[in-house]
Amino acid sequence: MLKSPRKIYIPGDISSAAFFMVAGSIIPGSRILIKNVSLNPTRTGAVKVLKRMGADIEVKNVKRKAKNFESMGDVLVKSSELRGTRVSIKEIPLLIDELPVLMVAASLARGKSIFEGVEELRVKETDRIRSMTENLKKMGADIRVNKVKNGESIIINGVKSLKGSRVKSFGDHRTAMSMIVAGLAAKGSTRIDDVSCISKSFPDFIRVIKSLRA
Repeated sequence: MLKSPRKIYIPGDISSAAFFMVAGSIIPGSRILIKNVSLNPTRTGAVKVLKRMGADIEVKNVKRKAKNFESMGDVLVKSSELRGTRVSIKEIPLLIDELPVLMVAASLARGKSIFEGVEELRVKETDRIRSMTENLKKMGADIRVNKVKNGESIIINGVKSLKGSRVKSFGDHRTAMSMIVAGLAAKGSTRIDDVSCISKSFPDFIRVIKSLRA
């Protein structure tokens, strides 16, 4: 017999929040408060990596796991100077969906970043290794893919700035949102061929981004 739990609290998706965390970190003068975000420890890999890169991220108002909801809290992000980092193969499963936007962060971080064991990105909605490397190279990023016996790694040497360019979404929502974040941080205008794919996971993304710039 099924029994209603009465109330279920559904926190915000941390994968979607990651785009705003990166935007808040790399766009000068930014301050973004993201409320009621899931803090499930199996989903917070991107937060740990960004903090390791020097991101000014503070988790506030934490509500610990209780009967009808998982851990959640508010995430305050302020612009900061990021530095490169190494993301090990063991970390990848905890942030696989956030890798595209973390690549944007690494492109503007001081020093070298290495993302190990990223071959799973080849078999997402599109080949995200191809989509992100092609797009970021057009914008002036120093990025390459290193193929090894058991997989692939992405190596990114941070640059001082990205330049606006014409880029493609490749029909992939996370590529499209990542390139919007990159475009906001770049010098000059950026055009993305198609952003309709964003509706797959975050239909209001563009509206929310525009509201933050108002």
